Amino acid sequence: MIDPVFGKIGGMAIAQMFVEGGKTALKYQQDARSAAIQRANAHRQASINNQLNYNSHSNLNSQQQLELEKFGLDKFQLQKQIRRERASSAVLQASMGGVFGRSGASKEATQLNIQRHGFEALARKDFNFKNTLNNFSIKHSNIDLNTLSANNKAFSNLDSGPSTLGSALEFVGTGLQIAVNA
Repeated sequence: MIDPVFGKIGGMAIAQMFVEGGKTALKYQQDARSAAIQRANAHRQASINNQLNYNSHSNLNSQQQLELEKFGLDKFQLQKQIRRERASSAVLQASMGGVFGRSGASKEATQLNIQRHGFEALARKDFNFKNTLNNFSIKHSNIDLNTLSANNKAFSNLDSGPSTLGSALEFVGTGLQIAVNA
């Protein structure tokens, strides 16, 4: 007997088509929910990574500030030591012999020698200071690269979500298969 409403397709086939359509719709909703949860988790992880990045930079900035202050104090102390050594040498030279003390090339050579050693110490301090600043710059870069890597990892395996067209084609294909089988 031919069904007047649906032609050759029987009522059981129609019911099966609705059940399969419901399954397809449910799967679409589950896939969409799963993709949304994955995206939310990735955003949450990226937010945590970015906060860790901020905290790391803040800590590193504090360390850098302490180093800058230390190098500033070191420079002041070295300059003070140079002045002290030159004054001490001048007093010593003045106390040696004669009415006016020692003078001439020997005295000048001693003063220049003290100054040279002091300037070499200042140059070493400046070299170490530049290396320390470069080291901090590299550490800041590494923190940023680690954060980018962690964020990339958080977003790299996300599902794009279900395809509306794919679900519609699945539903139509199921309907056609049921019709063919009937």
